[in-house]
Amino acid sequence: MELDNFSFVVPVDFRLHTPEKPFCYDPYCPDKEDRFLIAEVAQFVTDGLMTSDEATDFVEGRGI
Repeated sequence: MELDNFSFVVPVDFRLHTPEKPFCYDPYCPDKEDRFLIAEVAQFVTDGLMTSDEATDFVEGRGI
């Protein structure tokens, strides 16, 4: 009797953090506490590039 040994590999072809998407969906990730990133998003709101709701979604990793 021949036994097959399998190991499952789940390919991941995306990164959680990129320059375009610095925040991820993980609520416990330290990116939620990064003062520099939060200040940058706050400036987007001040400049009228995002609404406050969009900024909140962006920081929480939900995108826009």
